[in-house]
Amino acid sequence: MEIHEKFTEWAVEKGVKINGIRPHRFEGRGLGIIAGRDFKAGETLLTVPLTALRTVYTVSKSLTRSLPKTTTVHCLLATDLLLDTSSTRAPWHAVLPSPSDFKTSMPLLWDPALQSLLPTTAHKLLLNQQRKLKLDWAAVSAAFPNIKYEDYVYRWLLINTRTFYFLSPLPAHQKLHPKNRDDCMAQSPFSDYFNHTSSPSACNVSFSSSGYTITTPARIKKGEEVYISYGNHSNDFLLTEYGFILPETGGGNQWDEIPLDAFILPLFSAKQKERLEERRFLGKYNLDRKEVCYRTQVALRMLVLPMRKWERFVDGLEDMEDEQGAVNRVLGKVLKSLKREVKGKMEELEGLKEDVGMKCQRDMLRRRWMQIEALIQAALDRI
Repeated sequence: MEIHEKFTEWAVEKGVKINGIRPHRFEGRGLGIIAGRDFKAGETLLTVPLTALRTVYTVSKSLTRSLPKTTTVHCLLATDLLLDTSSTRAPWHAVLPSPSDFKTSMPLLWDPALQSLLPTTAHKLLLNQQRKLKLDWAAVSAAFPNIKYEDYVYRWLLINTRTFYFLSPLPAHQKLHPKNRDDCMAQSPFSDYFNHTSSPSACNVSFSSSGYTITTPARIKKGEEVYISYGNHSNDFLLTEYGFILPETGGGNQWDEIPLDAFILPLFSAKQKERLEERRFLGKYNLDRKEVCYRTQVALRMLVLPMRKWERFVDGLEDMEDEQGAVNRVLGKVLKSLKREVKGKMEELEGLKEDVGMKCQRDMLRRRWMQIEALIQAALDRI
């Protein structure tokens, strides 16, 4: 842990205030933050000043001028990180994840055969990730032809996985305006040690003109791991964007969900789809840990009710509880079809040759499919 001690000293020199917490290696799970003493609710654990952040405003003007004006913040930060060979941030660079860490965990770097077996949501996210990386790499490789693709991808993933949501506190006339929310990002030293939880125990992260502040939501005992939340994300999102999934132990991921569109939309006629679109209930059907979403309940009722009665239900004029049994029968067929697909994907995964990808990658993918299967079975048991 010597490099982490040196980095902690460096962070303090940069104005980071660390109150009773420290980095710790948790067996089988990597690095995180541990409480060095008991904390009361509302105590401040960490403050990171604006001056210690790495943002689009800390990228040199010479680098910015070398790339197109349309270059993303993600790309600028990744390129800046790659080209930074000074000793200024060396202690910070030393504690960042290694290329091999990403190789094992990030689907972007997996064998295409494994990528093709990702769940629907994860696969769509991966395609979008690949699209963004392709555009960023085109800009960087044209401006800096000597940069190696592997070196750039490593930094690109560092920025993708270890940045915080950032909006400039500068006056409006001095701000650079990111094109979308995905580009509102900043590297924040030491706070990037925190692991993610979906439970209410996550510490509060706030941002102001002075920087980031992390405070406790409740009491924390000495020796406990301290978490923050990366957002209300499903395990498919966490897998694709961060390279991990929350296990079912310890409460699991309360925001986990799976899409149902591929199995529900084919049940409707063109006319029914048109009416669903008019009433804004076409698509985006999901199953979470507790139930199918309200949109799904509304849409499935169209299959068991006359159109006029369905309209009255949508308008809130009737509750239609008597039709719940019929809705559940349709839903049961949908879930059983989905369960068969999951079983097929798991069989494909088991049928891959042992030299396809790494064992740890296959194990991660297998665990994810098992989680999805469990969500489906729990829903079937409820109905």
